[in-house]
Amino acid sequence: MRAGPQAELEEIEIPVRTLSTSSHQDIKAISEVLRANSGRIVDSWAAATSKSAYLRGSELKLSEQMRVDRMSRFLEALIDKASNPDDRKAHQVFKAHVRGEHASAMGFGSLVKKQNLLKDVMLDVVERELPQVNRLTAKMAIDTMVDKAIEGSVIMMDEYGEMRASLVKCMPGSSLTQQSMDQDLSRFCRSVMDYFEAEFVAVFRHDPHLKDLTCLSSSAKGIALTKDTSILLDSFPLAEEAIEQRRARSTDNGRRDRGAKEKAIGRLSFEHSVVSPITKGEEVTGVLLVGDNSRLVPFTSDEVSLIEDLSTQLSWALHSNAIFNQLSVRSKAQKTLIETAAALQQEIESEEIYRIVATRLAEIISCNEFAFYVFDWERRVVNPAYAIGPYASEIMADRDFSVDVGFVGYVSKTRRAEIIWDTEADPRGEYIPGTPKTTTRMLAVPVLGQKDVLGVIELLRYPPAIFTQDEVDIATMFANHASVALENAKLLRELRSAREQIEIHMDLLTHDIANYATPIMAYFESLRGKKDLDGEVSDVLEKTAHQVEGIMQLVEMVRTISRLREGPPKSLQSMDLRKAIKGAVKEFKGHQAGKEIEVALELPSGPMKVIADQMLGELFSSLFYSIALSEHCEKAGISLSAEVRLERKVEFWWVKVAQPSKMIPNNLKGAVLRMSKASRSELASGFGIGLAAARGIVERYSGNMWVSDLVPGDPSKGCVFNMMIPRQR
Repeated sequence: MRAGPQAELEEIEIPVRTLSTSSHQDIKAISEVLRANSGRIVDSWAAATSKSAYLRGSELKLSEQMRVDRMSRFLEALIDKASNPDDRKAHQVFKAHVRGEHASAMGFGSLVKKQNLLKDVMLDVVERELPQVNRLTAKMAIDTMVDKAIEGSVIMMDEYGEMRASLVKCMPGSSLTQQSMDQDLSRFCRSVMDYFEAEFVAVFRHDPHLKDLTCLSSSAKGIALTKDTSILLDSFPLAEEAIEQRRARSTDNGRRDRGAKEKAIGRLSFEHSVVSPITKGEEVTGVLLVGDNSRLVPFTSDEVSLIEDLSTQLSWALHSNAIFNQLSVRSKAQKTLIETAAALQQEIESEEIYRIVATRLAEIISCNEFAFYVFDWERRVVNPAYAIGPYASEIMADRDFSVDVGFVGYVSKTRRAEIIWDTEADPRGEYIPGTPKTTTRMLAVPVLGQKDVLGVIELLRYPPAIFTQDEVDIATMFANHASVALENAKLLRELRSAREQIEIHMDLLTHDIANYATPIMAYFESLRGKKDLDGEVSDVLEKTAHQVEGIMQLVEMVRTISRLREGPPKSLQSMDLRKAIKGAVKEFKGHQAGKEIEVALELPSGPMKVIADQMLGELFSSLFYSIALSEHCEKAGISLSAEVRLERKVEFWWVKVAQPSKMIPNNLKGAVLRMSKASRSELASGFGIGLAAARGIVERYSGNMWVSDLVPGDPSKGCVFNMMIPRQR
């Protein structure tokens, strides 16, 4: 019947399930029966679970005997806890075995199903052994006993999930990662401490070279270790044993009196502790420590296995984070290397190169001190060129020490980077006056040149900071950049010095020698004008005058070469090729080095315009004079022709100067235009500077010049000098 709007809701009383006072005697009897029949209960439970359709195969991977033994211990703890609710030891034993059950089930549904099966088996035993006990009383007692275990398991499953979540936060790229790695490790230590109800949890990094442990993070109810605290491995026997055996180790106080403690870290000691190694492949990279003095029972094998599993997961997190950081550092290093290379290309001063390398390298590899040493192999000494840090002045003051001493000398001999874990204890080190005698870590990297070691870069860190192999690789790349920059700077200094010497010689040749030769030519010209000279004297005078003319012509060609070296022309313009050729021919007739050389011109009619500048006339003057010097006959003839030629859609004037009397072999056709040693051989004597000047002028106009045979394939018939000069329409 539907109630009306004014109808009142009827209050229904729900009965509360409670045990009467008289039932407590029954509960005690139930506990005794359960304890006496624990073997039968466990066997029946094992048979029931093996037939259950709700359990996963992974939960049955343990042998039946192992599952039976585990349940026996759990059932014993469960009964003790029910019999003595306020007993601390019973409580701790119960929770330890709950952790074991929780770790084996790994699922709430499976856990509940297993516990329900246990309830049914326990109830059947009680009903059979205690038929006089009310069934409802027995059921309520067993339900209360098992439900408390389920409740504890659920709570600890949440705590276990919190531990796993804290590990996830340590993983790079996690959407949950909002804090630093230090904060995530601290959260992990706190969650482990809560889960195991321990007093102390810490994560350590293991350094096999120094044989010590460095604290990465810790959490404690009392005294905690600060980050980067270092302890010697031999002062921590349990950790030393765990690292050596590569498996979790725990203190076994079951064989000792209550209150006996084992020293763990410095002044810290624990009655119960577990140390599990953190591994990466075959290498032990750290340890996880869980310690406690409040427990009345030692850590169970299941708890030790749980801690070992946590250390494995922690290893994955730390290793993944290290890989992520490594990739980030390498990415940053590549960018910094590119910027460093660009900066070094613009520097030719060594001091600035040292500064750039130091500052850029410090952006990638942080250090407390930095020093750049350079070698003077002629004197066999080493000097600091640049230093950063609190003792930079002392380092810079220690000068002219032997190339064979110290870490610098050792690295220069081995020619490979070296990590020195303790500079104070290492016998290869050499003391620097004024610096403290303290332990430091050093990364020494050689700067290798093409032949010798140019220098050594030293980076120092104060403990507990260390250097990694990745940092060795990055520092080596920077050292390679420094090597190239220093050798380039040295080469540029040498080129600058050579250029200065060339300019001095050019100035000497084009000015000083010309200043002396000019009045001599004037004297010869005045003597030539006298008509009463003796014939023999006149002949000597004429030959000497030709030699002086040659000197003056050589000076002019040197000036031409010097102008070409000053760089490309500021601008090019339209020039008359015909006029330049005829002007050079006219000038050549008066300066033929005492020879009679006829120049036959075959020029087309019409304008002959090219894109050039005022050096166009010097092109043909240098070429004609080189031809005159190379002629061995007193009388000879050359021909010059020109025609338009299209090359790559660009029009050129192709000028050909043929010298029938000169043979140039194929292997010298290129050499005669380059002022090379071959061009000064007998076959090409006199060709050097003049042809080089001609070729330089042609290339100044973006043209081309080459030598060919007058008769193709037969060098003995003479040669042709070909010039392609851009045409101006």
